[in-house]
Amino acid sequence: MPRLEYVFSCSLMLLCAVRNTAADASCPGLVVQRQILNRGFHRDLVTRLDLHTFAEQVDSCRVHFLESIPSGLFLDPYQLSSLRQHNLTDVFLLTAVDLEAPEYLATEQKARVYAKPDPAVCAHCFSSTVPIHTRYHQPSSYFSEASITLQSPQLLIHCNKDFPPSGCTHYPLSEAPCGLEDDSLCSWLHLPYTAVPKTIIMQVPVGMTQHKAAVCTVTIAVTLICAGMILLAVYKHDH
Repeated sequence: MPRLEYVFSCSLMLLCAVRNTAADASCPGLVVQRQILNRGFHRDLVTRLDLHTFAEQVDSCRVHFLESIPSGLFLDPYQLSSLRQHNLTDVFLLTAVDLEAPEYLATEQKARVYAKPDPAVCAHCFSSTVPIHTRYHQPSSYFSEASITLQSPQLLIHCNKDFPPSGCTHYPLSEAPCGLEDDSLCSWLHLPYTAVPKTIIMQVPVGMTQHKAAVCTVTIAVTLICAGMILLAVYKHDH
């Protein structure tokens, strides 16, 4: 009898595994490409998604990414507001940000990035370009650069027809704004995808502690010279 129960349990587990595998196989596979443009402390994060596997629904679909920005980076809300007025990017910040805080005093930032259709790339493509900025890091005694790892975002999709697709019904749904200019809520489907690359690693220059004395000396000297020139100009102007 115990042997029969064991065989039954194994058969049930195998059936569940087969059903889950079939469900995963029937849900369209997606690929998200990520790229960092520019160098220095001010860069652009470009994210692209090809929805050709949702070809029948793509005209009614919306896409957004839930980004987790590490403490070494930040999004500028004032810059994003200006870009939104020119219809260049749609980003909703979920957490407050201190623009002046260095990396070691800052916290992670959450943001919803709404992608736009990008027919210039392909008929089913969505893309977003978000300006990101690196924070100042603590000086180091050993390295002239620090590494910042930007993890892949969550992908959320909403379509108005035949949604969610029959093969993707086992993935979670969540309520979120349909867009920045739309106060209504949409049911967004959280879908897995293949990220290219899996993570983005950025290098940012940091100060060297060995240069502390030289930097302080030059800074004080320049400050005193400039202050002296200002005082001299004021004195000459008064006389």
